[in-house]
Amino acid sequence: MRMLKNLLFMVVSALFITGCVAKPIPKLTNQFNEQDFAPYAKKGTASIIGQAFLKTRGGEVRYGAGDTIFLFPSTPYTREMQHFTHHEITNRVTIENVDKRWRDYIKKITADGSGNFEFSDIPAGEYFLECALFWEVPKSCYGCAGLEETGEVLRKQIKITEGEKLKIMLTD
Repeated sequence: MRMLKNLLFMVVSALFITGCVAKPIPKLTNQFNEQDFAPYAKKGTASIIGQAFLKTRGGEVRYGAGDTIFLFPSTPYTREMQHFTHHEITNRVTIENVDKRWRDYIKKITADGSGNFEFSDIPAGEYFLECALFWEVPKSCYGCAGLEETGEVLRKQIKITEGEKLKIMLTD
């Protein structure tokens, strides 16, 4: 009986210890390369006009009214960041070796009351458009009180040429 208690104690202890061990912090494999970002630092002649919105299961449209729309270059570094950024948003994980210089190339604007936005003087290239569009709804479980968040992060990869006026619907 004593051996059984000791074995049980060791199993419970092992489960407790492994449950408390921190998971490794993810690392980027691509290095920040200033040359990849240099073309995006210039003033361009292109523009992006769009609207951010989601349609609910019930058919109601939720606009990105007052939400921030982000535009950032698509480079090997930011393409890898996209994977981790989504992971970070959903799992609240931090990334160990992020080079903060990439943030200098992010353009952002606040959408109007209908989710409309416009970026002007953009240089030609490939970009990511992103908007976190969330709202609260009553909790869906029986007997639960309060609200829970719903929505999603809207992302679209785009390519634009000099002088182009690109129209985008940023939705799922």
